[in-house]
Amino acid sequence: MKDKGFTILELMIIIAIMGILAVFYIPSLQDTFERSRSKNAEFNLLQIYSAQKRYLLSERVYYLCNSSVDLQDNVFGINQNLSIKIEDAYFDYDIRPEGTDGYQAMAIRKEGRCANSTMVITEDNSTVRKIIKRGCTW
Repeated sequence: MKDKGFTILELMIIIAIMGILAVFYIPSLQDTFERSRSKNAEFNLLQIYSAQKRYLLSERVYYLCNSSVDLQDNVFGINQNLSIKIEDAYFDYDIRPEGTDGYQAMAIRKEGRCANSTMVITEDNSTVRKIIKRGCTW
């Protein structure tokens, strides 16, 4: 009586086929993750934009990050002063002065293929502008 099951050769062929499929699928999956992370950062910048409008009404100036503080510590100040909740492990955030009485809020990608790619929003335009490093797919 013959045992039913797979031979070692059949298993090796199936594993090889799965490996070939993974080679094509994994980069596509990484692009999807990167686009999702960038959409989250874009949402956070729009949240900063709205909070800055409220801050201007109450304080008569825009909130700006302290330039002597590390980028990683800016999120705490932004959350505290603008009364929002930004949690992002992939982007650093900064709000710098622009012109005489404006601001520029930035999301800077920390690491990976898109490291140092930046998104920017200003007080006069609620559209997020993207400065993308070569090879990055947002």
